[in-house]
Amino acid sequence: MTLFRNALIFGVFNLFCSTGFSQLAPVETVSEALTHISSSSVKSSLNNRQRVSVAVGMEQQLFPSYLLARATMPEKSKNYKLGNGDGNVSVMFHNPGLNTSVRVEVAPTPFSDAAVFEGVLQEADRDYEISPRIPWNFEKLRGLLQPTPVNFTVTTYIDNEKVSHRTVVATMRSVNDCPYYWEDDETGSGDLDLNYMYVAYINEDDPVVDEVLSQALQSDIVDAFDGYQTGDKKRVDDQVFSIWYALQKRGIRYSSISTNSSTGVSPNLYSQRIRRIDQTWNNRQANCVDGMVLMASVLRSIHIDPVLVLMADHCVLGYYRDAEHKDLVCLETSMIGDVDLRKVMSVRRRKASRKLFSEARQRAQRHYRNSKEFFEKDPRYRVIVVADVRKSGIRPIGR
Repeated sequence: MTLFRNALIFGVFNLFCSTGFSQLAPVETVSEALTHISSSSVKSSLNNRQRVSVAVGMEQQLFPSYLLARATMPEKSKNYKLGNGDGNVSVMFHNPGLNTSVRVEVAPTPFSDAAVFEGVLQEADRDYEISPRIPWNFEKLRGLLQPTPVNFTVTTYIDNEKVSHRTVVATMRSVNDCPYYWEDDETGSGDLDLNYMYVAYINEDDPVVDEVLSQALQSDIVDAFDGYQTGDKKRVDDQVFSIWYALQKRGIRYSSISTNSSTGVSPNLYSQRIRRIDQTWNNRQANCVDGMVLMASVLRSIHIDPVLVLMADHCVLGYYRDAEHKDLVCLETSMIGDVDLRKVMSVRRRKASRKLFSEARQRAQRHYRNSKEFFEKDPRYRVIVVADVRKSGIRPIGR
């Protein structure tokens, strides 16, 4: 009986070890969960998992301005790229065989709803990029005034088997952060010239534009805004000056505020803090970029074509004096606040403003002339015709 009892206990112990103790084994993390599959499948899945990578934004930095400005633009198709997303959340995967089914799930975030992509990888031994279309919450993006961390959780299934579940912590930047260049040493796909993003802050539809024009008309410098209709270049200059005068009367002062908590986070990703035009108008503060996009917004609304002249660490506004775009002049908008019209006798204000306007044009022209040799060889120097960028699909970020 003793021998039988010992054998029975030993048998129950073995049974418990093979079943019950397995429930006490360390639980795999969600990102590595692969259960109830054969040893050969485990090896295959481990190889697949090692080949799956997740990329979010530019070096895990996401810019609301970029998402808003490009929201309606179709992404250019690439070989072995699947999905119709904007590329800001992507999965890179090396396809091990023919006609491999794939499913990519992106969990919701405070700035986006959940997204799913399902498809088939037709060619074996190829690297694929899968970019689901993310349903961004554009209202929340417009309202983000300071950077915040965001979790992007992405789950990948290959042939109905979960091979990757990863969470990437990215930074959602302020809507006032404008990316303008990315030296892409990470993906090898080449540098990105994003200088066109300055145009996203030009908003010819903003109600502030009507306020500026109303105050400009009250000065009686011009009796109407008719763009190039008369063919008179002096009248074009007068229309621009009337807007300049309205901004001076508003009391807009120069403010060099451009540094925030994200400045210098990446040595390869360059961005500029830009105020929306309503912020500039209401707060009466502007640096060279702020003044440039505000005046460009107003000029666009009256059919005078603005040009952004970008130089290393500085920029000036350009505008064409003719519809044929043959006569380009530049204007130093950072000088708007150089004269406080409140301290000038009312009968002399317009004359003082006109003198400063002429000086601002001369200084900007000098900057442009002295920098001309750099515009074709240095990416920090660009001449951007706003109308051309609008035609490419870049929209205002709005408010």
